[in-house]
Order: sequence, then C-alpha cells, then structure tokens
Amino acid sequence: MSNLQAAKDAIAQLLADAKTGNIIPIRLPAQIEAIQALVEEAEEAHDEEIRALKNRPGGDAGDIVEDMVEFVRVAVHDLKNPLASIKGYGDLLNNPAMGGELTDMQKQLLKVIRSNTHRMESLLSDVSTINKIRAGVLNIQPKIDMFKNIAGLAEKSAQPLVKELGRELAFDIPQGLPIMEIDGAWLAEALVKLIENGLRYSPEDTGKVTISAHADGNNVVIQVSDNGIGMSEATLNRLGEMFFRADDEAVRAYKGSGLGIPIAYGLIEGLDGQISVESELGAGTTFTIVFSGMT
Repeated sequence: MSNLQAAKDAIAQLLADAKTGNIIPIRLPAQIEAIQALVEEAEEAHDEEIRALKNRPGGDAGDIVEDMVEFVRVAVHDLKNPLASIKGYGDLLNNPAMGGELTDMQKQLLKVIRSNTHRMESLLSDVSTINKIRAGVLNIQPKIDMFKNIAGLAEKSAQPLVKELGRELAFDIPQGLPIMEIDGAWLAEALVKLIENGLRYSPEDTGKVTISAHADGNNVVIQVSDNGIGMSEATLNRLGEMFFRADDEAVRAYKGSGLGIPIAYGLIEGLDGQISVESELGAGTTFTIVFSGMT
C-alpha cells in the first residue's frame, strides 16, 4: 500500500472515530504527525519517480509529470474533505446547544483536535502549492497593483499566528512606490511564509518581524526582517531545500514540514522576482526581495 493511500486510510479512520465519538485526544497529535510523515514520504517518492522518468531514455516524461500533478491534486482534495468533517464535528461538540456546557478538560481536548486538524489542513495546502510550483503549473494572474495593498493581504493572513504567539508584526511601507504588474495574492502568500518563519523563531517576549519596502529606481525592494535566532552558514547553504529544517532546538520545537521557505522561494521565482538572505546566529535574519515596477 502506498504512503498516500495509508494517509488517506488514516484520515478516514479519524473521521469514523469522530462520528462515533471514539477519538482519543491524547493520541491525536501522534496520529496527525504520522499522517504528516506519510504525506511527506509520498511527496518524496513522487519526486524520485519524476527524476527517474526524466533520466529514462524515450517516452514522454511531460505527460507523466502532468498525470502526477493531477494525482497529487486529487489526493489532496480527497484528504481535505474528511478533515473538514472532523473540524466541523469538533465545532458542533463545542456548541452548548448540542448537549450543554463542556467541562474545562473537554474544552481543552477539543482545542487539541482543532489545532491538529488545522496543522493537517496547512500541510495539505503546502503540499498542493509546492506540487504546482515544481510542476510549473501555478495559475499566475498578473494585474496592476500597489505593494501596500499586497502587504495588507499578508498582514491579514498572518494576524492569527501573531496573536497565537504573542509577537509583533510591523510594516514600514512608504507612499510612492513603483506600481507593479503582479499576482498580488501569490506574493502575499510568499510573504506570509517568510513572516511565519520569522515569528516562530524569534524571542517569546520581544519577537518582532518587520516588513519594509523602498524604491530603487524602477524596482520595488521588499525586506522581511526578524530579531530571531538567525542561521548558520551551513543552514543558509541549504535554505530552500524541500523538507529541510535546521538542526536547532528552537526550530525543532515547532512541528513544521520544511515547506514554507521552498514555497516562498518558488512563488517569488514564479513571479519573476529575486530573493536573497542575510543572517547571523543570534542576530536575526533579513530576506530581500526585488521586483521590477511598471515602465
């Protein structure tokens, strides 16, 4: 049985347990992590198969790649459906009208269910996005936009994590930046990935991520800076690799997938932008992104 099928079966079992009230909250984090591992292994196996096809003489590897992209798309869709049901049942259980007020322990257990369901939803969304990036099938729809509007989209998306972690997100966006012709939604998504990275690995009490921008001739220069743990040269050399996570205690404290930075890099490249990074251990990190303005 494939890893992807095993992940689908595991989620189907969770859904069945949710319907019958058999979910054991204390086991749920480990179950979600096992499903995440299966999805990651399936993605790695998919990549290995594509590499093998590209190196095989003869045949039409392009058609195979398209088939695999469609397969991952359908698989992600099929995995999201039962997750939505589990989340919905959790919301129903949290409604006093369904059976009265819950105890503090029951509320905490439901919080665990919802938190881990959200993690799985985020992972599937990331798998879907990275699949499109690597296959070159991102649906990019450029339009005339101002960076201030795009920054607003990123801020709105990042606010739940800002609130959860109790850290600060600041913006320094001046007036008069060059107008861009760009898909603002995808750029906002890339910024959110960089913001999340900075927020998670910055100090608990004083952590701060700042998004700033300035004009350089007809270019828009965007910087995402944090006061976090920073990165070693060895880590910087591997930044952007699929599933790579630095071997640092602060990094391992979060159950990440190692897809956030690769997605940000892939989106920025797909939008014809350039990205670079400067970092120092203990002194924070700054990502610099450059886009051409309209002429």
